[in-house]
This record gives sequence, C-alpha cells and structure tokens, in this order.
Amino acid sequence: MDVEAVLAQAPDRQVAAGASKLAAPAKWPELGRDDAALWGLCQGSGKSPYQVCVDLTDRATKCSCPSRKFPCKHAVALQLLHVNGSTREGSQPEWVGNWLRARHTRATTERKPAQPGKRREESVRAGIAGLTDWLTDLSAGGLHTLPSREPAWWQGIMARMVDAQAPGIASAIGELRSVVGANRPRWYEEATDHIGRLYLLTRTDFSDAARVRLGFTTTEQEVRAGESWADDWVVLLRMDSDDGKVRTVRQWAWGRSRKQWVYTARHAAGGAIPVPAMTPGAELTAVMHPYPGGLPRRVAVGEITRTGPAGPIPVADTWEQALAAAEPLLAGDPWLRLVPLCAKATKPARDDRSLYLVDVVDRALPVRAGASLAQALARTGGAPFDAMGLWDGNSLQLSAIAEPGAFPEVVS
Repeated sequence: MDVEAVLAQAPDRQVAAGASKLAAPAKWPELGRDDAALWGLCQGSGKSPYQVCVDLTDRATKCSCPSRKFPCKHAVALQLLHVNGSTREGSQPEWVGNWLRARHTRATTERKPAQPGKRREESVRAGIAGLTDWLTDLSAGGLHTLPSREPAWWQGIMARMVDAQAPGIASAIGELRSVVGANRPRWYEEATDHIGRLYLLTRTDFSDAARVRLGFTTTEQEVRAGESWADDWVVLLRMDSDDGKVRTVRQWAWGRSRKQWVYTARHAAGGAIPVPAMTPGAELTAVMHPYPGGLPRRVAVGEITRTGPAGPIPVADTWEQALAAAEPLLAGDPWLRLVPLCAKATKPARDDRSLYLVDVVDRALPVRAGASLAQALARTGGAPFDAMGLWDGNSLQLSAIAEPGAFPEVVS
C-alpha cells in the first residue's frame, strides 16, 4: 500500500490529519513487523503507551486507546510508518500473537491444503473477521455517528470485503450506507435491521443460503446441468429494481405440485431493460432448475411445454396465517428481504399515516401506494379481493388480485 491508500482507510479528515502527525518514529518507543502483522507502542497522554497492531491479512486493526473511530489515528499512523520504511523486522510480542490467534481461530481450523475452493472460503473468513471488528467499532460509536462518517470510511470496508472475495458483504454495507444517506424519518430502525443482518453473516456456517448472501455464485450452465423440477407454475408476483448500475426484474411463480414459490432473476446493465424470464399472469407447464440457496429458491427456466392463463392458487384465510407460513422461510434464510404473502377477501383502508389491506378478521397489513394498488381499486370498485404480493417487513407490494376464489389478475 502507498500513503494515499493508507490515509483512505481513515474514517474522517481529523483521523487522517492526526495520523500524519503521529507518523514520526520518535513518538513510538517500539515498532515492529513480520509477515503477519505490524505492531507498535505509541506514547499518549497517559503513563502507559497505547498498544497498536495491524493484521496484514486484511488490514484489520487493534488499538488500546479509547477512540471510538475505526481505524483510529494510531492504527493509521502505524501503517504510514510501515509505508515509510520505519518498521523493523522482529518477533511478535505476546499481545500481538494473542490478538491474531483470536481473530483467526475459525479460519485456521478450517484450513486444509490442496482442497478445491478452500482458498476463497479462507479469504472470506478473513474478511468476516474484519467485518466483525468494523461492527464492533460501529456499535461502540453508536448509530448517531453514522451520518457524519465520511465516504472513505464506507469505501474502505467495502473495498476490504471485495478484496476478501465477499462481494455480498460489500453490497450489504452499501445498502446500509444508502439507508443512512437517505435520512428518512425512522432511518435508524432500517439501519438497525441492516446491521443485524450483517452481524448474522459474521456467525455464518457457510450454508447454501449464507453463501448466496456472501456472494458465492453458481453459473446458469451449472444449474441447468443439475436438478430439475417439472410442475405447473403460476406466474403472479414481480419486483423491479435499479441500483444505478444494473436493472433487475424478479418474478415469483407458485408450483402446484411442489406447493412452494420459486423466483427468477434477470439483469441488464448499461441502461438496458431486462426481459422477464416468464410471462406475467400465465400458468406454465415447465421444467425449472434450482440454484443453491434458501426458500423461495431461485430457478432457471427450462423447457416450457404449455402456456395458459393463471388459475386460482391457495390463499391464506388471514394475514396472521400468511405471516405464520412465511416464518420457516425466514428461519432458513434470515437475510430474506422479499416474502410472498397472500390473503383472502381483503379490503382497503387508510389512516393519517398509511394505507392498509384489512382481512376478514379486521387485521390490517400496510400496503405500498402506487400503480398496482390503484389498479386493484379501479378493478374491484372497493369490493373485497384476494391479495397477493411481496412483503419486505414493512409493507406489501401488491402484485396480483382475484375475486374471492376466482382466477387471479396481475396488477402493475
């Protein structure tokens, strides 16, 4: 790393400036390095110097100073000293070795030579260790410090996750940053949810669901060469998204024999619009090839032998029953953000804050305003209708409706 790259790790200009002032060997009674770490003692205002060390595997840092900023000015200064050639080869002090062993216990127990795919998993584990330290610092600083964090602070941890071959974590941190930057009235509740999901990734057992969230991928060619599910699939739910770089269209279909939802995902970059994998509002007799992951499973569409209008599907009597049926999905994949939910004979309602769909026992579920809800109200004239949509934990994105027990219609 060069000086510019080291200073880019600083969470703000104040830390960068403080580190530059501290990057003088005279302020450090001890400086050392080996292939695994940098370490040093930096004299502060107290009697005992601060113990500072850097793990060279992923540039994670540790300092005994009371700063709530991560990395602190002492950790950045130590790396500046190393870049400038001021650290000397030596033997690790015991406190450095103890910290490194604590960080890498899980990774070292998994290391086995010459195992295909293990190198990446080890790299991801090292990245997860860095994420753990970052979350610890975030927790110590408190949510209120997040809006004032400078871009370099966010970019530093995201770059570390990409370097550790964990792009899924980098994307999740980017989502957290977007929530903080949007500054919505209850942004801290959204941020807490994102932070909780990141923490769950630090406890991963590398299950199929976790590997997907970490950014491990499977090619469509590999998927098509594997398992296949033949069924009648009812295509009813859809969600479009655009992160500024890539547009994505996702569709969910109900399998009549499998009695579960699956979904497809199509992406397009450079301003192009992705073509949906399935015909909205259709019922297909087709083969689907499942990707690894939790439920609902992502699938690649195989051979289609019949296409017709969508027929009725099972719908829960109440929102409570629908949410209870979704619980196993969230238990198997706690990072799941969109859950298919359906309930019978709902009717619209509103108060000063939100719009709702109220079920037959007067339980209300928030529903997102927009074209789909407007179409539903126009088609039904305010009469009760079976509602089918995607629940994100806060509101329902309505996708299809039906007269109670009748054929469903897609709304968009």
